[in-house]
Amino acid sequence: MEVRVILKAAGFMCLVVVGLPANLCVLLLFCQLRLLHGRLPPSNFILSNLAAANLVVLLCRSLPQTLFALGSRRFMNDWGCKVVIFAYRMGRAMSISVTALLGCYQSVSVAPATLHWTIIKRWLPTRLTYVIVFLFALNFMIHTGSILFTEAPPVNGSIPEYTLNLEFCIVVYPGAEVYVSHGTANTVRDVFFVALMVLAAVYILLILYRHQQQVKGLRGASKASAGASQAVLLLVCTYVALFGLENVLWGYTLSVSRVQPAISDARVFFASCYSALSPVLIIASNRSLHMYTVFVLRTYV
Repeated sequence: MEVRVILKAAGFMCLVVVGLPANLCVLLLFCQLRLLHGRLPPSNFILSNLAAANLVVLLCRSLPQTLFALGSRRFMNDWGCKVVIFAYRMGRAMSISVTALLGCYQSVSVAPATLHWTIIKRWLPTRLTYVIVFLFALNFMIHTGSILFTEAPPVNGSIPEYTLNLEFCIVVYPGAEVYVSHGTANTVRDVFFVALMVLAAVYILLILYRHQQQVKGLRGASKASAGASQAVLLLVCTYVALFGLENVLWGYTLSVSRVQPAISDARVFFASCYSALSPVLIIASNRSLHMYTVFVLRTYV
C-alpha cells in the first residue's frame, strides 16, 4: 500500500475516532439537560444542532472515505450513494450555516443594550427554531441534485464528463449548465455564511475590546459572557481557517493541468476536519461538558 494511501486512511480514521465520541458526548449532555430542565439555553440549542450536523458529516463522508482508503470498493449501491451523499451535503451545509448562526447570536448577546439591539435580543432567542428550519429548507433546495444525480462508481472505472468524483460515489451532472449552476450555488452559499462569520467575529472582538477598556478585569456575568464569546470566536476562526485551506487547495487544482492525488486528499481532509475539531473545542471551552466527557470516559473506557 502506498504511503499516501496509508496517511489518507490514518487521517480520516483519526477524524472518526476523535469526532464521533466528542459529538456524541455533546449531544448526550444537551439531551440530558433538555430532559432535566425542559429547555436548553439558546447557545446550547445551537451547539446541539451543530453537533448533530457534524455527526452526519463524519458518518457520511469521513467513515466511507476511511473504508475506501483501506481498500473497500463499491460497498454502496446507487440508492445507498444517494442517501449518503445527500446526508453529507446537508450535514456540511448545516454545519457552516449553524456556525454562522452561532456567531450572529453571540454578537447580538454582547451588543450594547440600545433600543434596536434590545428588540433583537428579545426576538432572536425565541425564533431560533424557525431560523434553523429555514436554513435546513434552504440547504435542502440547494442540494436536491445530490439525490437526482448521485450513483455508485461504474464497474469499468470510466468516469463520464461533468462528474464530481467522491471515490466511493460519484455525482454525474447531465450537462455543463447544471454542473456550473450547482457549483455556483454551493460557492455563493459558503462564501455568504463565511463572510457572516467573519463579520460577527470582528464585531464580537470590537465589543470585547471596548468592554475591557471600560472595565479592568471582567467579573460575574461579564466574565461568563466573555468566556462564551471567546469560545464562539475559536469555533468561527477554526472554520474560517480550514475553509481557507480547503479553497486554496481547490484553487491550486484549478490552476494545474494534472492534479496530484495528495493535493485532492488534503483538500477533502481539511473539508472534514471541522466536524471532528469543533466538538473538541466546545468540550474544552465548556466546563460542564468537559466534566461530563471525563466522567463518560472513566465509566465506559
